[in-house]
Parts: sequence; structure tokens; C-alpha cells
Amino acid sequence: MMKLIPFVALGLGLGACVPTTLPTYLAAPTDPAIGTRSPGYASVTAGVRNYDVVEPGDWRELNRRVAPGAGTDPERGDSDDAARRGR
Repeated sequence: MMKLIPFVALGLGLGACVPTTLPTYLAAPTDPAIGTRSPGYASVTAGVRNYDVVEPGDWRELNRRVAPGAGTDPERGDSDDAARRGR
């Protein structure tokens, strides 16, 4: 009980430092003269993309499309690609 008294006194002392009125920037949103925009309708499915099932693609071609510098040299002559094309 005696250990609690200093904490209560500290709380009351700090509570006396709190301003009694709100700053104007906190009370401004309650001003009825300030106009607000009415909420607009937004569909729940807005922006949803349809992902259909597709057949698996050639993984080498898919890697080429997403690689840095894609499309700069389409005929690089990789050994795997040459074998696949029958050269």
C-alpha cells in the first residue's frame, strides 16, 4: 500500500500539466461548416481479373520473357535451344 502512494502522487502531478481545452486542430473535424464528400459506390469485384486454366508453356520461353534485357537478342544460339529446334 505504501509503494502505491508515490505512483498515485506522480499521476496526479502529471495530470495537472494536461491542458483542459482541446487544441483547435483536434476540434476542427467537428465543425459542421466544413464540407465532406459523400461516399461513392465501389463494386466489391472492381479490379478482379479472371484467371482461366491454360496449358503449360515452354519454360525456356517463359524465362526469356521475364529475364532482364528480354527481347534484345532473340537468337542467342543456346545449346538447348539449338537441339530443340533440330539444328
